[in-house]
Amino acid sequence: MIILHKKRIIFVLSCFIFSIFAFYLFQNNDLKESTVETVSLPVSNKVIVLDARSWNTG
Repeated sequence: MIILHKKRIIFVLSCFIFSIFAFYLFQNNDLKESTVETVSLPVSNKVIVLDARSWNTG
C-alpha cells in the first residue's frame, strides 16, 4: 500500500512540471542549425593510444 504525503505529492508534481518545461524548451531550441561539426585532432586515419598505466609499476 502506498502512503501519499503532501510533500511527496508536491515533489512528484514539481518534477513532472519541470520535465515538461525542459522538454518544451529543448523542442523550441533548434540546436541542429546552430551547431557545426568539427574535428579537434589534425590527424586522419591514425590510431591514438592513451595509456592510463601509472609509472610506478613494479
